[in-house]
Amino acid sequence: MAANRAILDATIRHAVFLERLKSNEVTKFAPFLKEIDRGLRERLTKADMTAYNRSRLEKLLKDVDSLLLGIFGRFTDQLQLDLVDIANYEAEFEAASLNNAMPAGVSLEAAVPTAEAIRAAILTNPLGVRGADGGKLLGSFIEDWTTAERTRVAGAIRQGFFEGQTNFQIIKNIRGTKALGYKDGILATTDRNAATVVRTAVQHVASQARMETAKANPKLVTGIRLIATLDSRTSQICRSLDQRTFPVNEGPRPPFHPNCRTSFVLITRLNEMFGKGATRASKGADGAGQVSADVTYYAWLKQQPAAFQDKALGPTRGKLFRNGGLSAERFASLQLDRNFAPMTLDEMKAVEPLAFERAGIN
Repeated sequence: MAANRAILDATIRHAVFLERLKSNEVTKFAPFLKEIDRGLRERLTKADMTAYNRSRLEKLLKDVDSLLLGIFGRFTDQLQLDLVDIANYEAEFEAASLNNAMPAGVSLEAAVPTAEAIRAAILTNPLGVRGADGGKLLGSFIEDWTTAERTRVAGAIRQGFFEGQTNFQIIKNIRGTKALGYKDGILATTDRNAATVVRTAVQHVASQARMETAKANPKLVTGIRLIATLDSRTSQICRSLDQRTFPVNEGPRPPFHPNCRTSFVLITRLNEMFGKGATRASKGADGAGQVSADVTYYAWLKQQPAAFQDKALGPTRGKLFRNGGLSAERFASLQLDRNFAPMTLDEMKAVEPLAFERAGIN
């Protein structure tokens, strides 16, 4: 079992590295945001908006949009180049992990997919996120974000004009206030959204590149096992998909939602994936620690105190989790429908009414 345990250990360590890589990519937006801030202030302080007519307003908005289009364009061009590099690295990492875990005497060598195959995968396979962004391609996902941010800034300027706000008031709405560290302005929202887009995009290209490596090695890889993060911030869908296995060419792949941290480990033909003694990181009520690698999210959560369970699930689901008489496996199965969409409490109650009755939930 040592070979697949080595793959698991490498994958878990690499997931930590990937989160750091995401943070590094996020910081690259800072100079572009400063350029946006500076450019908007320059344009909005040239004249008194209260003296503008519609024609002058539209000319200003066109100039502002041109400014934003150029800045966002340069950032997203850089981002997409970085994403291709990250994808190539991820594919090479996965192949190297397979080779490093190969038992002595095994003559197989893991293949690295071609750069063309990796690029096609990250650009033409849709993101796995559910909701409004579900099914989007990477290019559209990034472009829709930049369009929304440009629209938000233009809307603030247009609204300020029609409400008779001064240039200073409009600038304050966009930048935020110094007293609150400029966290209350439109550009703060742009910054947060940029971080979400970058983190989600990195997770997408990493997943797609690793899956291309799996597909390139059918003699070695038989499937994947999803690995969620064991802490209170993990989403409903990721909690419920933790430890689920799927064939290489079937099933959902992370990211399952914006800012998703769920990863997966390759299941190989070498031997059982989760060898005796393998562990994974967790962060429960008592802080960081290590637990058995094959424990599911909800089995781990059963060992946490009620307050921690409520923090992770919410008070109603927490009560059902503790008092509904449901096993960790059954509770997990009630969280998602057959399309892996999160189920509401009403939908869960329709399936398991007795559990709600036992928990005293009307």
